[in-house]
Amino acid sequence: MRALLSMLLLALLCQPAAAERLDDSLSTQQQFDLDLNWKHSGNTDTLDERQLNALTAEARHVEIRLNTAAYVGQQGSIYLGLPIDIRGSGDSTALRMSWETNGLFSSGSVSAGNRAKIFEGEITDAVMTDVFRLTFDIDARQVYNTLRFQPVFEIETF
Repeated sequence: MRALLSMLLLALLCQPAAAERLDDSLSTQQQFDLDLNWKHSGNTDTLDERQLNALTAEARHVEIRLNTAAYVGQQGSIYLGLPIDIRGSGDSTALRMSWETNGLFSSGSVSAGNRAKIFEGEITDAVMTDVFRLTFDIDARQVYNTLRFQPVFEIETF
C-alpha cells in the first residue's frame, strides 16, 4: 500500500502546472472590424477549392497588455490560444491566426482549439506589453456570419 501511495504522490508531483488564465483587459482594443481579401487572385482556374475560398485579413498595431502582477519573480510560460468554437463559423478549421510581435513575445500561429507558446522565462513586470500584427486566414466555405472570438492568454509557472 505504501508503494502505491508513493507512486501516486510521485505521479502528482510530476504533473505539469495547471494553466491559469491571464487578464488581458488592459489591452487597448478588444474588437476589430477587418477587411477581408481573397488570398489568391489572378488566374483562379488553377486553384483547388480550398485555395479558391481562402480569405485573409490583418490587424496591425494591436497592443496586448497582460496582467502578470501575481507572477512577478517566477519562471513561467505564457500561451496564446483560440477557443475551439468560433461564433460565425461552421467548423473549427475555418480560422487560423498568426502574428508577429515587436520582440517581448514570440511570433507564431495557432488554429481554433489550440494554443502556442509566446513567452518563456522570468516574469519581471506586473504588466507585460507587446505590439502584435495579426493575420487571419479564413476558409470562406465555413463562415456563415460575423466571426466572433476572444483569444485566451494563459500562464504556467514552474
